[in-house]
Amino acid sequence: MNKAYRLVFACPKGGHYINLQRKCFKPSLSEIEAMTLFGDEDISCESPKCGWQGKASKAKILRILPFAWIFSPAS
Repeated sequence: MNKAYRLVFACPKGGHYINLQRKCFKPSLSEIEAMTLFGDEDISCESPKCGWQGKASKAKILRILPFAWIFSPAS
């Protein structure tokens, strides 16, 4: 298991939710740290008829949710 975060962004075009999940070893993550680490990530809105695409830094962070990233061992 690894520490990870789900970042929920507001779509700049329509206000829809955009989720980004990434592993991160920091025990806690502020909005400023999240933008520093993940601001250059390409994200896109999957809402029908929206299609916005861009950098995460162009969207507003609504939530930062920590979780345990569980992965299966290589066989």
